[in-house]
Amino acid sequence: MQFMTKEWVEAYTSAWNNDDVIEKKLKRFSSVFKYVVSDRKDVAPIIVKIEKGVCVSYGTNEEFSDKEVEYVISADASDWRKVFDEETGAKEAMRLDGFEFKGPKLKALSNKGGLKRGVELMAEMKGVKV
Repeated sequence: MQFMTKEWVEAYTSAWNNDDVIEKKLKRFSSVFKYVVSDRKDVAPIIVKIEKGVCVSYGTNEEFSDKEVEYVISADASDWRKVFDEETGAKEAMRLDGFEFKGPKLKALSNKGGLKRGVELMAEMKGVKV
């Protein structure tokens, strides 16, 4: 399946909503995330809305306003590939030079266990092409 497509985001949000770790660690967490492939203008960013740890909706820039987006996670295609090819773990991915994480750091740190699990879920998705 191709990264950043409707098929991918449906599979990702389904995995998120059925994960026991996320359910436990993010039960009070609400936010809106924007995922970006920074070096591919032909790949539209995907936005995912989380309410009390549950993915309640997703879409594109046209379906969400910039004011709604709290976090932006951006990387070039080769760094996203490292996540999907399991060359790098969730913690290491966020430290790569090519990864950008914008948003309230304190909120992210206080929810790091659940958010880390969200990135791990990406790595567990098999056959994702970037």
